[in-house]
Amino acid sequence: MGDKNAIKEKTSFGQKLNKFTDAMGVWLVVLLFFIILSVATDNFLTYANLTNVVRQICVNALVALGASYVILGGEIDLSTSNMCAFAGCGAALLMRAGVNMWLAMLIMLVVGALIGCLTGVIVNYLKIPSFIASLGMQYVILGTTLLLTNSEPISGLPEGFMTFGRGYIFDVIPVPVIILAVMFAIGGFVFKYTSFGRSVISVGENITAAKLSGINVSRTKVAIFSIGGFSAALAGIVLASRLSSGQPMAGTDIGLQAIAAVYVGGTSKGSALNVLAGSLALGLVNNGLNLLEVNAYWQKVALGVIIIFAVLMDQVRASKTAKK
Repeated sequence: MGDKNAIKEKTSFGQKLNKFTDAMGVWLVVLLFFIILSVATDNFLTYANLTNVVRQICVNALVALGASYVILGGEIDLSTSNMCAFAGCGAALLMRAGVNMWLAMLIMLVVGALIGCLTGVIVNYLKIPSFIASLGMQYVILGTTLLLTNSEPISGLPEGFMTFGRGYIFDVIPVPVIILAVMFAIGGFVFKYTSFGRSVISVGENITAAKLSGINVSRTKVAIFSIGGFSAALAGIVLASRLSSGQPMAGTDIGLQAIAAVYVGGTSKGSALNVLAGSLALGLVNNGLNLLEVNAYWQKVALGVIIIFAVLMDQVRASKTAKK
C-alpha cells in the first residue's frame, strides 16, 4: 500500500508540475532568464539598464503584436523592419516640413496600414506567396526611405515628439510602456472576444474549413497585413522618438526578432500575452549577451538558434494539443 501511495503522490506531483509549466508557458522562461541575469551580471538590476531594456522591448513587442496576426493567419511579413524605419523617417520629414506633430504621426500610421493592405492584396488576389511578396515590398520600402532621406538621419524634431520614446508618466512609468499596454490590451481583447480574432486563427489552422464555415478568407488576410503594417509604423514612430531622429537604417533586426518573439511565445496559443512574453524573453537574452560582452556576431547565432528551437517547441505544443 505504501508503494502505491508513493507512486500516486509522485504521479500527482508530476501532473501538477505539468499543469503549472503549461499554465506559465514562456513566462516561466522569462522568469528564469531574469533570475539568471540578476545573478550572472552586476549591472542587470540597475535602473538605467532596466529602463533601457523596457524601451527596447516596447519597440520590438509592438512589431511582434502585428506580426502575430500575420503568422496566426498562416502568412509571413518580412517588410516590418523597413516599415519601422520608413514610418519614423516619414513622420520626421513631415514634422520638419511644418506639419503638426499629431497629424504627421497619424499620416504615417495610415500609410503603414495601407502599405500592409497592399501586401495583403498582392498575396491574396495576385496569388504571390507572402514570403516573396513581403520580400519585394521590403526592398520597395527601403529604397523609398533612402530616396526620401538621401540616406541621412532626419533631426531637428519638436521637443514634444520625444515624449513618445523618452517621456514618463508621473516620472515613473515610461510612455512607451503605456503605448504598449494599450496596444496589447486591444490585441488581447480582439484575439479572445471577437469573431475577427477567431477568424484569423481559423484561417491559419485550416483555410478550407474556414471557407466552408463562411469566413471571408481574402478579407481576413488583407486585414492581418494591414494590422501588421500599422503596428510596425507605430513602433517606428516610437523608435524615432527614442532616437530623437528618423534613422533610415534603424531597426534592421526588428522584423526578425518580432517573428522570433511570436514563435517563442507560441503561435499555437493565439495569445497577445504570450507574444509579449516572447518579446520579453528575447529582450532579456539580447540585454544579457550585451552585458556579458558577447561578440555581436555570436549574438546573431544565438538568435538564430532560439528561433529554430522555438519553432520546434511550438510544433510540439501544437501536436500535444491536437492529441488531447
